[in-house]
This record gives sequence, structure tokens and C-alpha cells, in this order.
Amino acid sequence: MTRTIHTAAATEHPRRPARRGHRRVAPAVGFAVGLGLAFGGPGLVANAAEASAGADTAQESVEAAADRVYSSPVPSGTEVTADFDNPGYPGHLGTDYGTPTGTPITSVTDGKVLRVEDGKTVGDTSPSSALKHHTGNGVVVAHGDINGDEMYTYYGHLSSVDVKPGDTVEAGTKLGESGNTGNSEGPHLHFGVFLNSAEPSGAMWKSSTGVGFIDPHDWLDRKGVDAGAGSPVKP
Repeated sequence: MTRTIHTAAATEHPRRPARRGHRRVAPAVGFAVGLGLAFGGPGLVANAAEASAGADTAQESVEAAADRVYSSPVPSGTEVTADFDNPGYPGHLGTDYGTPTGTPITSVTDGKVLRVEDGKTVGDTSPSSALKHHTGNGVVVAHGDINGDEMYTYYGHLSSVDVKPGDTVEAGTKLGESGNTGNSEGPHLHFGVFLNSAEPSGAMWKSSTGVGFIDPHDWLDRKGVDAGAGSPVKP
């Protein structure tokens, strides 16, 4: 299948041939379910190839990232329970990490808290104030310009939130604790990364707009972080 590649990014930042330690396990528990949560909005399957290509636009050179620290959002030994846009859940707009309720969840890099939701309970499938297409308690962090793209990260299904909008965070800053709030089949962190819009409303990345969600585990991998394999950094 021919992939659309952002030419400048592909030239400057060659893609690694494979992810390091991306451990897919059977997603029996600990993943997001339901239309609008796993799928996030209409037309996402048709945009899957675009989303894959979008990961290339987020690539950073070693030189550009030299002064920015990146971290795993979850502790060492945490397994992936559902991949981004995986065959079982096409249009899944994040990576799910199986974490017991109460596990500390941390920011992956420096930024400012943009939005939070801390009023949801297990089974509450109404849209979150953190992300309209998602459910449960969550935190959105704005990271500013990273190699030409405005980058945002999302941490969903939390049991509690420790930050408020406007807070400045660093890589490794605790944002809250993992949980099972919203539309979820078990305690986990739903981690998402999106570009160039503060509210992409469930859209995968498209080359025509430069806006939408990309593969977050793959994005961190290109920063030298195998999320869940190593411990978060200390802020």
C-alpha cells in the first residue's frame, strides 16, 4: 500500500524500521470500547492510512529534541492492552496501557495543562470536557511547537486528577491516577497524541490538514522512550 509521506519530515527524520518492545497482548481487559470512544467519530477507518503517515510529520531530529526531555506516562512493566488503530478496534485513537486503578500517570514532556475532566464515574459515557469525543476523567496537556507542529497529549479514564488548567508540568509530573471511568472494560490509561488543533474531535491525522491523532506509542518510540518498559523520569 502506498503511504503518503510528509516529504520534509521523511527526509530529515528517517523512520525506524520497527518499534522497540511494543508488546501487544490480548485486549481482554483494560481498553476503551464503544462507538465514539474506540472509533472517535465518522470516517476514521477511511483515514487510517493518513493517520499512519501523520506519524512521520511528528518525527523530531535528535538535534531539535536535545533540550526536551521525554518520559513514559506509565510505570515500568506496564503492558499495552490495545494498540492505536488496531485490527480489532479500527479507529482507536490512542494506545491503552493496562494499569491498576490508582497507578500514577505522568506527563510525557514539558507543557501546560489545557483542559481536565474530573467529574466522571465508571460507566458514564457522556462526552468529556477534556476531549469531546472521549469519555471518563482525563487531562489534555499542550506542549507547544515541536519541530513545526503544535503537539498535545491526552490521558484518559483516570480515577483522579491532580492538576488544573493552566498548570505548568514537566516530563514525569504526576497528572493523576489511572482508573476505569467512562466507557471502559477495565482499569487502564488511554494515551493519545494529536497535532495542530486543540480539539480534533476524533479525527485521525490527514496530510491535507495536518490535524488529528497519530500513533502515540510510536511517537514516543521516536523520542527514545519505550512507554511501559522503563520508569518515568523524575521532574
